[in-house]
Amino acid sequence: MGVYSNITIEDVNDILKHYQVDQAVEFSATTQGISNSNFKVKLKSGSFLLLKISNDKTIKQLENEQQILLTLKKYNFSFAIPPLETIMGKPIYTHGDYYGVVFHFVPGLPPIVSQSSIKQLGMSLGLLHSIDIHKDDLQSIRQHEVVGHNGLSIAEFCLSNKCPDDFKEVYNNLFPKGLEDLPYDFLPAGIIHGDLYYDNSLFNEGKIITLIDFEQAGVGRFILDVGIAISGSCLDGDKVDEGLMKAFLEGYLERRKMTHLESEYLYTAIIIGFLSIALWRIERFYEGKLDESKRFNYRELLRRAILFKKQYSLD
Repeated sequence: MGVYSNITIEDVNDILKHYQVDQAVEFSATTQGISNSNFKVKLKSGSFLLLKISNDKTIKQLENEQQILLTLKKYNFSFAIPPLETIMGKPIYTHGDYYGVVFHFVPGLPPIVSQSSIKQLGMSLGLLHSIDIHKDDLQSIRQHEVVGHNGLSIAEFCLSNKCPDDFKEVYNNLFPKGLEDLPYDFLPAGIIHGDLYYDNSLFNEGKIITLIDFEQAGVGRFILDVGIAISGSCLDGDKVDEGLMKAFLEGYLERRKMTHLESEYLYTAIIIGFLSIALWRIERFYEGKLDESKRFNYRELLRRAILFKKQYSLD
């Protein structure tokens, strides 16, 4: 996480001229966001906004992300914050070299990891997956594969010259028979978050308020989303904590029941979850060099995937 754009109060107010809001009187950088610059902005009225400046996405990619949030607003999903619209009715702003999104600021912090907080996280994901979205609205949403990775895209990456040797070696050890034969077409799909680590949620007084960072959201397989969430939220050190995983699934299943096939492939989805986010990090930091200090941080996810397979004797 970090801030990649250095701006002044004058820059902030120039951006806010695109919105029907008061003038900003002060602002400060936040620590949320791994590939954006995020700022908490105090307005003259005393209210607060969150100003996001994109540092590694195109305007089209941002528009597609906001379309998801606006669709979730339409279906009254309470755990997502829709963007403010500009004076021109657009969900993103462009101003000089800057472009991004403005939201109402929601007070809250990532949770202290506990069975209670993780159960609530599972509940929120179950609610997301249980939304009955009309097919026309669903067709307006990008596919998750455009911004994230599933088993097929991971397998394809391992055949390319861009794949680091250690990633390929771990993949082959984890899945010696590959992932091409998984029954993808029979696994239920809809809007998924794609990156629901515990710190992509905000809590206030022990209660979940909202999910954040829908940058990898899109139409994908629900079980992949569950696997990613468990792989990033149910950890004790580098190991998946069995009690936390149980709490997450209890919360999830209160809102949405898994199919028998989803339950059968749950542990496989957790391992794929580790590799999915590892590959996302490779693209951003190993290949993209967005932040040189994070160039090899995909390796911690490879280590966790190996430990998980050993922990549950998955052969």
